[in-house]
Amino acid sequence: MDTGFGSLQLYSACRVEAAHHFKVGGSHCIDLEGSGFLVEFPENDSRLALVTNRHIADAVFYDEDLNDGSSLTSVRVQWWQSKALRLEHTIVNPRPLYNVDPLIDVAVIPIASTPDARIEIVGELFGDLDQFVDENSAEEFAFEHAISWENLSECESLWSQLEPGEFVVFPGYPVWHDHLQIRPVMRSGLIASDPQTDYRSTSGVRTKKDSSHQVLFDAYSTSGNSGSPVYVAQRGLPPADLPFTFADGSPGLRFQLGFHRYRRSFLVGINASHYNDTGILHHNEHAGLSRMHKLSVIMDILRANRGTYGPESRQLKVSIPVPDGAKRNAKKRAKAARDKVIVALHQQGTSYRAIAAEVGCSTSTVGKVVRQHTGGRIHKE
Repeated sequence: MDTGFGSLQLYSACRVEAAHHFKVGGSHCIDLEGSGFLVEFPENDSRLALVTNRHIADAVFYDEDLNDGSSLTSVRVQWWQSKALRLEHTIVNPRPLYNVDPLIDVAVIPIASTPDARIEIVGELFGDLDQFVDENSAEEFAFEHAISWENLSECESLWSQLEPGEFVVFPGYPVWHDHLQIRPVMRSGLIASDPQTDYRSTSGVRTKKDSSHQVLFDAYSTSGNSGSPVYVAQRGLPPADLPFTFADGSPGLRFQLGFHRYRRSFLVGINASHYNDTGILHHNEHAGLSRMHKLSVIMDILRANRGTYGPESRQLKVSIPVPDGAKRNAKKRAKAARDKVIVALHQQGTSYRAIAAEVGCSTSTVGKVVRQHTGGRIHKE
C-alpha cells in the first residue's frame, strides 16, 4: 500500500522545549517539552511560525494552580534541514498566538527577524562535510519543511474528502524518540470519529481536555507527542500515462491509468492529548485513543494574526560548527591537494623555491613531497 508518507512527513516534526518563569521575581517555574511543526503565515506575511499545543506554550493552561503568574520566556526549537543537518533556534521573548476560544489547545508562535536581530540558527552536521558544502549554498540557505501557506490552503480544501477509518500518522518526539541524534519517530492510527463533525468525549460543559473542533483517532500518542502534526494517507494511486506503441514501432494511443478517487496525503490537524481508560487505578493507563484539533483551528489563528511583513523578516544567521572528525578529514584532503600541486609543478620543471612560494610552504617540505611521490627522482636546484 502506497500511503504517501516518507521523510518529508517524518522530518516536518520539531522538538520543542518551552521555558516558563514567574512574572514577579523572575524565578523559574517549569519547562514543558513536546513536538511541533513549522508553517508560513498567509500571503503578504513572510513570517514563519511554530505550531504546537497551548499546554506547552502556556504553563497556566497546563496547570493553573501550580503555575499561576508565570509566562513563557523562551522556546528552544530543533528540526532537521535534511537527513544530515539538524538545526536549532531559540525564540527569545516569544509572543504566542491563540484561538479566540480559550479552551482550544493550540498555540502559534511567530518566528521573525528584525532590523536589529537576525534569526540565529545553530546547526549540527551528521554526514560528509564535502558533500554538504557541494550541495548547499550560503546565499540560498533557507528553512526546509516549513509548510507553505499554499500547501496549507490546499490541505484545507481537501478536508471535505476526509472520512472515518482513514489511516493517519503523527511524527514527533515522544519520550522514546531517537535519542542518539535527536531524530523524530512516527506513530500511526485510524480516524475513529466522523471528521466532518466535532467529537466530544462528554456531553457536559466543554473543558480544556474536551473542547471543540476535535477528531478522535485510534492511536497511542504519549508524552512528548503533544503538538505533533497529523497527516492522512493518500487514497489510491496517482494517475500515470501508459504509452502504447504499434508492432512496427510507430506511436499509438496513450492511456491513463489511475484511481478516480485519488487524493494525496495531507495535513489534517495537530495532536492534543490521549485518553486514559476510566475506572483504572494505574497511572496513565492508555485507552489507545487520542484526540487532535482540526487544521481549521490553525488556519483561523494564522488568518486572524496576518500582518504585513516582507522578506526581511526571514533574515538568517546560521553557524554550523565543523565536526572534529570532519576537521581532520579536511586537513588530510587539503594536504593531498597541496601535494598534488607540488608534484605537478615539479614535473613541469619549476624550482623548489618557486613551488614553495606558489603553494605557501617551505622548500624542505617541497623536497619531502617530491621524494615521496617520485621515488627520489628530483630536479636539482
